[in-house]
Amino acid sequence: MNTESRIKGKLFLIFAAAVLVGICLVVPVWQSAVNAALVSSIGSVRSDISAFEGIKMALEADIAHHTTPEYLIAEAVRQNINFTQISNSSTVALAF
Repeated sequence: MNTESRIKGKLFLIFAAAVLVGICLVVPVWQSAVNAALVSSIGSVRSDISAFEGIKMALEADIAHHTTPEYLIAEAVRQNINFTQISNSSTVALAF
């Protein structure tokens, strides 16, 4: 029985060593796959950021265009808005 238990102990050690070697081989492959997924995700986020920057620039240009005096006057004429001058006596000056 003594030799049988030694053989079982050696078989267990061999099996445990094989499992350990398998884990040591799988972990770097798994890390590489996770790293590739993260790099792909970063690329996707960067392209989204550049798209949003383009949209932001277009909106800023549109806002700048709509706040020019020429556009505001043209819109006032189109909407039949009359401008009147404000007299100095009706204005209030605030100092901070």
